[in-house]
Amino acid sequence: MTLIRTLFFATVLFFLSACATAQPGAGLKKKDQKALTEARSALNLGQFNAARDLLDGLVARYQTEADLYYLRALANRELGDFPAAASDLLEGISKGEGGNLSRAYRELGDVYAQNGQFAQAVSAYREHLNALPANARAERKQKAEDLLARAQTAARLAATPVPFAPTPVPGGINTQEHLEYFPSLSVDGERMIFTRRVNGQEEDFYVSQRQQDGSWSVARPLDGVNTEFNEGAQTITADGKYLVFTACDRPDGLGSCDLYFAEKDAVGWTRAQNMGPAINTRDYEAQPSISADGALLFFSSRRPGGQGNTDLYVSGRLPDNRWSAPLNLGPVINTAGNDQYPFWAADGKTLFFTSDGHAGLGGDDLFRSELSPDNVWKAPANLGFPINTADNETNLFVALGGTTAYFSKGQRDAATGKLDVDIYQFELPPSLRPTAATYAEARVTDAVTGKPLAATVRLRPLDQSAPPLARRTGGNGAFLAVLPAGKDYALTVDEPGYVFYADRFTLADGFTQEDPYQVEIALQPVPRMISSGGTEADGSTAFRNVLFASGSAALLPVSFDELDRLAELLLKAPELHVEIAGHTDNVGGEADNLKLSEARAAAVKTYLVERAVDASRITTRGYGKSQPVADNETEAGRAKNRRTTFRLVAPK
Repeated sequence: MTLIRTLFFATVLFFLSACATAQPGAGLKKKDQKALTEARSALNLGQFNAARDLLDGLVARYQTEADLYYLRALANRELGDFPAAASDLLEGISKGEGGNLSRAYRELGDVYAQNGQFAQAVSAYREHLNALPANARAERKQKAEDLLARAQTAARLAATPVPFAPTPVPGGINTQEHLEYFPSLSVDGERMIFTRRVNGQEEDFYVSQRQQDGSWSVARPLDGVNTEFNEGAQTITADGKYLVFTACDRPDGLGSCDLYFAEKDAVGWTRAQNMGPAINTRDYEAQPSISADGALLFFSSRRPGGQGNTDLYVSGRLPDNRWSAPLNLGPVINTAGNDQYPFWAADGKTLFFTSDGHAGLGGDDLFRSELSPDNVWKAPANLGFPINTADNETNLFVALGGTTAYFSKGQRDAATGKLDVDIYQFELPPSLRPTAATYAEARVTDAVTGKPLAATVRLRPLDQSAPPLARRTGGNGAFLAVLPAGKDYALTVDEPGYVFYADRFTLADGFTQEDPYQVEIALQPVPRMISSGGTEADGSTAFRNVLFASGSAALLPVSFDELDRLAELLLKAPELHVEIAGHTDNVGGEADNLKLSEARAAAVKTYLVERAVDASRITTRGYGKSQPVADNETEAGRAKNRRTTFRLVAPK
């Protein structure tokens, strides 16, 4: 509670609760009136222990003065002694009368709610509503009804708890002397970056490595990013190369708090830069969450034009690496209150965030929403009790597998009053988990020299449920992409002067965060492919993702990416010709299979011609079932035999 709120209640509770005396303190002896003045002054100054000591003596001598109980309730509430505060309020109510009881019941409801006594809070708020005078303003009645409704929601949530067993992360991350919070994990779950407030003042980033026994190493400062200023609330892309964080009151800042970014190259982290007016305003921007691929950036902002105080926004990364104008997430997510701490899960559709505007158990609760395929947000769902409590909950990070969540939690030492904030982990209940994700990792090299090769990698679900993901490898030839599990994917890799590579793989089972899909890709220079041939006996290469409707020559959409790569290769090397061949399994008659294989080869030629390849450079042939490469006695073998191939031919 802020000092302004303290002053408000110290004044209101005293002057409006005149139920035991016509004038507050009128029945007190002169020396006790002085003690009362000192107690009120201590409350206004936030000296709650001193105020309570003075009020203890006054209550002992004037046990019928309702105002004294109300004032002591305020001191106890500020000291976190909610049972004592509730007892004082009940005692004051028992000695009070008239319309002022309504405010006392509201305070009682607040105290019960803060103490997690939600059923009792419902009863107190109902008494608050019933005790309002008949001529009370409509806004006051509406506020009372809203308080009652929120308390009923909290009671309902508390009555149906969800599994929750948080434990401090083991090892060298948490300390007793410093505060640790806002964790994020690397894509493989082996490295944690977090914020540490050293000696209660300076905020810096620290990094820790997971050990073989599951514990974490002693954390060390994150080299290259920390400065003499405070750094906090970071988020990082899956490849570990793009870091976004919050910094406040910097010389190059545009507002009170801004978002900054740093990039990692072969040397280390670049100097952090303000993200500029495309993202930051003269107001407040903080708490970023970047998508695994770095394409979307979620954050909170208090800029004008929002739904309430602090709203959630999203910005998209443009082809030139600039960021688009931020878009407010709208009234389904944002409220008239504070909506903060977004976390965009690796499945690319689930958003976690905190809000004090959506009905919950206390101040800031954690919520979950999903973005539908047509870009509509589902109504946010409260994560439930006891994940949410009467206190404020803040940031949440969910690991790639979707089962383990990390968050920060503060506990105050009862003896010293010192606050310690540590990082905890817990198993997220199944109903709250995002779709599990894993990652695909590729390394591209030149097949002749073995050196790393910069190339374009494209990934797309075979069911076409998402657009292709296209990324360039760096100078080390490395590529990494986070992908929702449970799907089959098409992969192509190409670079001018090389024959493209294609493959397909499944994440339906067998690949997890601990066991990702990893592949080494050696691209063949075009001259070598022509001279040495491909993987088939006749020197051709089988398309991996050129697929047809069953028993038909109609190309499936998943085929287009791979055929586009062949078209690009042919357009950039106009001296080359290509032979397209179709093959079938042994199911069906020989004539039908021959006809189908010819039609499928012709369909590929038609597609290439539509992509501006001269028809005279393309020859086709169908082989039917005559050239199997696997046993037709098994479905797996028949699937390999149903193929379309290409062979590059240099003119003689």
